[in-house]
Amino acid sequence: MTFDDIRGQERVIAMLRRMIAGGRIPSALLFAGPHNVGKRSTALALAKALNCPEGRGEACGQCPTCRKIAQGVHPDVLLVEPEGQFIRIDQVREVGGSLALNPFEAKKRVVVVAEAERMNPQAANALLKTLEEPPGDTLIVLCATGAAQLLETIVSRCLPIRFAPLSEETVARMLGETGGLEGEALEFAVRFSQGRLRPELRDKAGDWTTIREELLEALERFDPAALPDLSEKFARWSGSEDWRFVLEGLESIFRDLAVLNSDVQAPEPINRDRRAALARLAERFTPRQADGCYRRVLETWEGILLNVNKALALDALWLDFREIVSPRTGARPW
Repeated sequence: MTFDDIRGQERVIAMLRRMIAGGRIPSALLFAGPHNVGKRSTALALAKALNCPEGRGEACGQCPTCRKIAQGVHPDVLLVEPEGQFIRIDQVREVGGSLALNPFEAKKRVVVVAEAERMNPQAANALLKTLEEPPGDTLIVLCATGAAQLLETIVSRCLPIRFAPLSEETVARMLGETGGLEGEALEFAVRFSQGRLRPELRDKAGDWTTIREELLEALERFDPAALPDLSEKFARWSGSEDWRFVLEGLESIFRDLAVLNSDVQAPEPINRDRRAALARLAERFTPRQADGCYRRVLETWEGILLNVNKALALDALWLDFREIVSPRTGARPW
């Protein structure tokens, strides 16, 4: 992948091309923006452009150097990714050891730290030491959702470059090009992408549409005095990767209820193809209740990512919905 293959980030690509043409490449860049909008791909395309012997600032994509970078085997282009939940200090130390050596073959060594916000504190402090005294032949590119998730001392040593969410037209075109999606399934995937290119939406659009309908139906029937028996469904969902969309679907529904209940100008609902169902839910959940449910969904996300049992977390989520809608003594103070 070269600069010409990056979609939806024309402003960023133009800026990087100007930097290369002017010979003004800093020692560290911060690519900040949502997940799956092209930050890592752009960082690797930049590594190719800086090192391609054929392109003079533009990667050819075909030479041995470009192919090695694309395959992840170039000795002077290092990619650091989370191992499990975090990027750990040993990974950063290994990079530091590599940078202490002379480059093997690159004109410009490049270190790409993907999901840099997931560095644990020890790893972040180790990286800071490298940024404080960067080797002159090296570029470090941090890819993160935003500067707020990183140490201020790290951010201050990087030139920030903001990546925007992809337009719906760009996402639709890219999903359509890969095949397998059209019509309502494609529209669903584009809406739920929320400006990000997500291959799992292409692969699971049909299944997730069905899950969304089950969630909407369950919420429409929601009665705090007689909670619908969804134990079997949640046990099934928690035992597969569908649990992610269960939470994302709930998050989108309650977010849409907040939009419908808002008096200010707000974005279009994500589930705008189910406006009638959303309108019925808006009559059942007050804005305060919808906001409380939305917050509990986010907390459940966080708990599962910290290894809370998924089945127990999903069961507890529905019980918390009941407390929010019909609070008793000791209920959560939404």
